[in-house]
Amino acid sequence: MEHERKGFSFRQFILTIGLFCILLTVIWLEISVFISGPAIHYDEKIAVQQETILKSHREIKELDRHVFAYVIYSGADQENYYWFNENGEQLTTRSLAQLDYDKAIAVAEESYGMKDCEISIGYGYERPVYRIENASFELYLDIDSLEQVFFRMKEEGR
Repeated sequence: MEHERKGFSFRQFILTIGLFCILLTVIWLEISVFISGPAIHYDEKIAVQQETILKSHREIKELDRHVFAYVIYSGADQENYYWFNENGEQLTTRSLAQLDYDKAIAVAEESYGMKDCEISIGYGYERPVYRIENASFELYLDIDSLEQVFFRMKEEGR
């Protein structure tokens, strides 16, 4: 028996290219639906929450989002600092005159030995907090009492 050697088949080449294109399309759709889809939905949810707050409090120009025990949004107008939950309900407020960033930094330096700190506003378990961080530590101090709400040493290399 003699075996005939078949040559290049243009038809098989086109079929292979077609199947490869279908494979790439399926992979692209899977990425779009199962990876990008939830991320887009998550971003839209956050945008709706922020829009709800900003519509009811037009004097606030910018919101910060902080997640610790809860998702909290905070922002300031000319006189006050406000905290809101995910539903846009106001949790509490403090006069800007009440906030003493320098005193909070001093407590972090004196009581915890923290140097080169950055400070921002957040929300602890039940009340507003100063969020004080440096390369090694993260400290939350109650805004009203300057008592520790949370403290942790950051992992090396993070």
